[in-house]
Amino acid sequence: MEEPEMQLKGAAATGPCSDSRSHDGGPAGRERERVCGITRVRTDRQTTAVSVPVTDKFTESMYVLANEPSVALYRLQEHVRRSLPELAQHKSDMQSWEEQSQGAIYTVEYACSAIKNMTDSSVYFKSIDSLLKQAIAMKDQLNAAQGRSTVAPQVKNPPASS
Repeated sequence: MEEPEMQLKGAAATGPCSDSRSHDGGPAGRERERVCGITRVRTDRQTTAVSVPVTDKFTESMYVLANEPSVALYRLQEHVRRSLPELAQHKSDMQSWEEQSQGAIYTVEYACSAIKNMTDSSVYFKSIDSLLKQAIAMKDQLNAAQGRSTVAPQVKNPPASS
């Protein structure tokens, strides 16, 4: 990197040292700086060479300040404050859906249990069916026996006719 050029103009060391800067009326990019009675003129290259490290340090300082833990906690707090209402609504929706799902699961389990019990009771229905068939057969036998006994006495003892 090139050495910055410094041009000294006039050296009047009268009075206390004071810093004063003014823009030179000459070509663009020239700036006058008066330090302790000595006037220095800086060109654009010189200004850039001096300002780059300063701006880099300033940027680094701002980066450190922007990422300081307290700032991070503040940003986290802002994020939570913005997103919390939406998250609370999602939680409420999920709880509602969970309640509905639990109700539906209970209903399905109850229906499955009822169907299983019906399947298990088919043995009882078969037993009832066979008992009903036996009862119907006995009733038919009784009716047949009563029919013979009712019909037989009438045949044996016909009514008297003149």
